[in-house]
Amino acid sequence: MKKITIVLLLTFLSQNLFSQTTNWMESMDFAKRMARTQNKLILMVWEEATQYPLPILIQVTNGKNVVLENLFESQELNQLMWEYFVPVKIDEVLYEDMFNEIKGKRSQSYINDFNDDSLKIMDANGNIIGTSGGYVELLNFTKFVLKYRLDTSYVRQEILNYYSKKDFYSTFYLASKYIDYSLLVNEKVRPEILKLSDIYFAEAMAILEKDQALENKAELMQRIQLTKLTQDLIKNKPRRVLRQLKKLEELEIEKVNKPLQSFLYYTSYRLLNDKENFQALEKEISLLNLKQAQLIVNLNR
Repeated sequence: MKKITIVLLLTFLSQNLFSQTTNWMESMDFAKRMARTQNKLILMVWEEATQYPLPILIQVTNGKNVVLENLFESQELNQLMWEYFVPVKIDEVLYEDMFNEIKGKRSQSYINDFNDDSLKIMDANGNIIGTSGGYVELLNFTKFVLKYRLDTSYVRQEILNYYSKKDFYSTFYLASKYIDYSLLVNEKVRPEILKLSDIYFAEAMAILEKDQALENKAELMQRIQLTKLTQDLIKNKPRRVLRQLKKLEELEIEKVNKPLQSFLYYTSYRLLNDKENFQALEKEISLLNLKQAQLIVNLNR
């Protein structure tokens, strides 16, 4: 249905049915607020980059490809972008403040994406999920939209909790929820959602190390390590998960983390089709975790 809607909107372009222009926002704070309330991702670009033409390719309902000389001058495509994203162009004078927020906290590839002139897809907290890539002579905008037009209502509550009170638990639960969400999105964007979860896990770990009031730190740190192993199951790397579990067992698994340990073993054995081992664990797995394990197995068939 989403794809049909996109194609219909693109058809409007050739029929010139739009009569009004919806401009890009110019405030990241307002863009984040709108992304939270509308369950959308943010489409961000540096304002200086909009001063240069960005040629794009779009597909219309008859299957024909249409080339537009400049995305930023298309009133009709502004409408399309607002349908699926919260478009925002950011003045270069804000660069230093935004950079300081991520300095020393992100990989060099992330910094490169932040710095370049690409279109950037961000979550409601302003973290980059993906981009349109480096310099391209012609951007296939239809593919770009189809990849990133995500409904984030599944993580809405965790996003709101994180916004309301940024502490270890709200950050950890948002990271975990993004792992669950990766099971529901299209396979092309799944690796990027998993990388997004890593950003929040790293932030949760940093809070854990600094917050002197937090109790059971060893237990919580182990919880992060175990939860992150779910990413490897989604990537169909069960043998790696089993190796990591054996290493963690040498330090002893905390009692509260035992159900998660059982889930990881169970799902690993399911992926390996090791019936003897996974059937022995089945009674220990909650109904919710059984469903999640099945989703992971289905993805990797």
